[in-house]
Amino acid sequence: MNSIENIFVFTSAEEYPKAAVDMAVQLAEAAEKPVCFVSYCDRKIPLQPDDIEAKMAEWASELSPKVTKGAESHLLPSLSEFHDFMTASEASTIVFQLSEHKGFNKVRTFLKITRDLRIPYIFVKPYFDKITLDKVLVPVTFLVEDNEKGPFAANLGRFFGSELLLMPAKDFGHKARITTDKITTLLDKYELKHNEIAAQGDSFKVELEAVRRADELGAGMVIASASRSYGLDDIIFGPKELGFINECSVPVMLINPRADLYVLCG
Repeated sequence: MNSIENIFVFTSAEEYPKAAVDMAVQLAEAAEKPVCFVSYCDRKIPLQPDDIEAKMAEWASELSPKVTKGAESHLLPSLSEFHDFMTASEASTIVFQLSEHKGFNKVRTFLKITRDLRIPYIFVKPYFDKITLDKVLVPVTFLVEDNEKGPFAANLGRFFGSELLLMPAKDFGHKARITTDKITTLLDKYELKHNEIAAQGDSFKVELEAVRRADELGAGMVIASASRSYGLDDIIFGPKELGFINECSVPVMLINPRADLYVLCG
């Protein structure tokens, strides 16, 4: 399978993942990459492996003429193979469409299998009728890993002409301000459109605030960071990203912090 740097759509194959495909096609066309449907065998999904493969192959065949680099599909024997498959495929981005099916729509499961990925992954919901990247909201916390949001935001600005809305947390300290200034310097380097939005919450609340205010601000996507590590509360009640993914009304792009870079950072 030639899946080098595909834009992946993760699906249960029960129904056509239109919102995820719309998102993936925008990314694939801008970056000139193929689209790949990927699923796995799940006993809770009332479809046989052959049925899932056939359905995804049909979708890929119908989509191929509509995207410059074509489309393909792949079925994983089990979810435990997800990380190795993504790594071997040199995936560029993966889009998850959340399903109404109780056995498949486990955001915690998706967060768990993506913990070690070095690529961004995007969550969309079935009712996202029109996905637009005209404006992208970038909340900035005091955490040093938020510097990583800069390059991803810049790529959206460069490839989509997105206006980037930076939202530094309202903290007593200056770390969020310093990171925001660094991201601004990067955006100015590429002469990208950007503005700053005043946040009402501190670093512990600004990403959830961004998700809740996305519609109000006209943003079509929010860029957020996944938790660097899980504490006891995260394990019991779920990490911060679980909360704002459940509440999102626009796509959320998650970026994993690099443990090798930040292990010594406060």
